[in-house]
Amino acid sequence: MACKGCDRDIKLIKAHAIPEAFFVGLRNEQDPPRVITDTAGVFPKRAPIGIYDNGILCRDCEDMFQKVDDYGQKLLLQDEENHVELKHNGRVDGYKVEQVDYKLLKLFVLSVLWRASVSTQPFYAKVALGPYEEEIKKLIWSSDAGKNDQFSFVVSKFRGAGVGRTILDPHRERWEGINYYRLYMYGYVFYIKVDKRPTPKLFRDFVLFDGEPLIIIGRDIHNSKEYPVMLSVVKKSRS
Repeated sequence: MACKGCDRDIKLIKAHAIPEAFFVGLRNEQDPPRVITDTAGVFPKRAPIGIYDNGILCRDCEDMFQKVDDYGQKLLLQDEENHVELKHNGRVDGYKVEQVDYKLLKLFVLSVLWRASVSTQPFYAKVALGPYEEEIKKLIWSSDAGKNDQFSFVVSKFRGAGVGRTILDPHRERWEGINYYRLYMYGYVFYIKVDKRPTPKLFRDFVLFDGEPLIIIGRDIHNSKEYPVMLSVVKKSRS
């Protein structure tokens, strides 16, 4: 089969879109992580090492993602306890990360989105980048994060642990008429602009720029539209 990265007819390997580390945190002996989707008729499936696809990448191309995947894992998982809480009237409304490698984080986010787009797994079926797929691929393969407003993204996080750590399937949506994709990764939610138009006003103050700290929007899982879906999935997985 042809590799989606180098286009060579070569042996392909088990490759992840969302790195395995973001599923490992969900795992324990009694309740292993599962593939979680709100698509009608598709039920949770056990996914002890996450969701992999053996039909998209060769070993050489998969290894290209190691550096950005390691950085994403370190920044968002290993260093999570060092994120500074931003409080208002005693409530945590967000988090601040002072030291951020803009290029590595942006390429990590784009690489997950690109891998989801080329994946054949049903979990990623709602991600179809069309002409943007090749544009993002060129940025990744040239280690170029692009311009600030090119595929700009915003990060939020559900406060606390528990059901908010659930990973739902990514999907397309619109914010102020602008096309976005929403990715879930172990409590984090990424909103990625896949549109030539400027970032909408709603997100402008939260977009990561080179040389600036990362601001993560705090969200209350219980008041979110995702909560009923997550709760239902968790109950099904334990039945």
